[in-house]
Amino acid sequence: MQSGTEFSREKGFFNEEFNYIGTGLPGGKATGLAQSQEILKKHFPDGEISGMKINIPATTVLLSDVFDDFMESNDLYEIALSDASDEDIAISFINSSFGGIYAGDLYYLIENIKKPLAIRSSSICEDSLKEPFAGVYETKMVANNQFTQTDKYNALINAVKFVYASLFFQQSKDYFRTINRDIKEEKMGIIIQEVIGDQFENNFHPAISGVLKSYNFYPSDSIKPDAGFAALAFGLGKTIVDGSSCWSYCPRFPRTPQPFNNMKDLLNNTQKKYWTINLGNIDNHNPVAETEYLMQNSIFEIQDKFQLKNICSTYDFANDRLIMGIQNYGAPVLDFAPTLRAEMLPLNTVINKIMQACEEETGNKVEIEFAVSIGQEQNPEPRFGFLQLRPINISNETVEIPEKEIDSNDILLSSKNAMGNGISKDIFDIVFIRPDTFEIKNTQQIAKDVAEINALFYNNKRKYLLIGFGRWGTSDPWCGIPVQWSQISNAKAIVETVLPSMRADFSQGAHFFHNMTAHNVFYFSVNEEEAKNLDWDWIDRQKTINETKYVKHVRLPDDLKIMVDGRKSVGIILKK
Repeated sequence: MQSGTEFSREKGFFNEEFNYIGTGLPGGKATGLAQSQEILKKHFPDGEISGMKINIPATTVLLSDVFDDFMESNDLYEIALSDASDEDIAISFINSSFGGIYAGDLYYLIENIKKPLAIRSSSICEDSLKEPFAGVYETKMVANNQFTQTDKYNALINAVKFVYASLFFQQSKDYFRTINRDIKEEKMGIIIQEVIGDQFENNFHPAISGVLKSYNFYPSDSIKPDAGFAALAFGLGKTIVDGSSCWSYCPRFPRTPQPFNNMKDLLNNTQKKYWTINLGNIDNHNPVAETEYLMQNSIFEIQDKFQLKNICSTYDFANDRLIMGIQNYGAPVLDFAPTLRAEMLPLNTVINKIMQACEEETGNKVEIEFAVSIGQEQNPEPRFGFLQLRPINISNETVEIPEKEIDSNDILLSSKNAMGNGISKDIFDIVFIRPDTFEIKNTQQIAKDVAEINALFYNNKRKYLLIGFGRWGTSDPWCGIPVQWSQISNAKAIVETVLPSMRADFSQGAHFFHNMTAHNVFYFSVNEEEAKNLDWDWIDRQKTINETKYVKHVRLPDDLKIMVDGRKSVGIILKK
């Protein structure tokens, strides 16, 4: 590894360097963290910024030869590469023996750490610039609070086996097929990492989780893409990477008003639930479930207000306004105003300095995942945990969209929030969610219909334009279409739009977006005003190839012309 030392039972888990166990490769995610550690040491040698401690959580990495030994000693490749279900593959892995010469080190590790742990994938293909594999493999949080050391060890080992198994889940196999690579090339490293957070009764989670991008794909009129973008959520970062409601803003302009139409709009679209590690009793253990040790709670049920007072405002119903901080009346609203506007935590200063340092050292636009703990009310200790560093692939091709094209009768749709950069002229197919039958309650069935049609495009090596309502790739079926990336892998351009009966807060899911940018997929968010010009009648008159109750596939006599100017974040699609 670029950084780190061989695991030592004498030094233990909580030292400042990476530990590694075994031989072979650490994988992309661990390599990114090792690089991050070097950046932090160089730019912030005191280990803090503006009074906030900053570091990478204590980490031990199982290198790739540990994975090879596990696979070969248990003859697991036959079922792993078969058409068996994800659950059957996971059960086969968990029922296999693990450890060998490494069991003693792992038992010692779990015996000497008291905090919850994140067991994360770090495959050798993961987090590359062109093929990021973002969100393809599973992460498992373990509470690490079992009564006996043996039970703790078994929970740790089962989590490692589960993440190994996820390399061979259907989503991963589909992803490998879409990028024309052989899954047998892949090997899995594992990151065993301290979870950043604090305990509140039976809950353990960070006060703030975040994803930071140094390139903003949704700049407003006055903010440029290079100003960056950050998404914040209360609790574990699963809220953000799954594409659920969170708070997004530009780090250079943290006080800029949010683009909500009114107070009701803001209240409806801010975070209401959060993910936490369950330190209480678990009635039904399920080692093949990613969420075995997690639970999702409502922010309205939080009894300890210490964390919320740093990140919430209170809704004053009588005057229809927000008051910064937690009051004894009104509902909490997660707008992070005490941190971003009043600077009760120096989080935004930390974010800007880290973003600048990582861009300077990598020479790329970057994406960073982080978590912030603030300690207890009696002993506040703000800490910024650096969790992941990925490069972002940004095209530099110059694209000019002439005014005459924007005003042309041939325009199918336009967007002032388009993502990508370039021109495409080889799309003859449109797959769209039928506006006449769409209801938000049916989005899970719609996702299945889209996946089946996408499979036909995959088999025929064709690309298409995909149009739908709400967020593509959300984990919340009430916010949009909950597809996984592999289920829309052959879409060349993706459109998120609205109907008069709905408002959508468009996609910000970290994994979904990273895959989209890495594969140079054009993305258009079409707001309510722009949606009035979307020519549904013309689309519906085209030749029907496939049709379900909710989804339709049509073929065009002429190819579409898709143009996106990434510098201005504007894009158009012309009918020919």
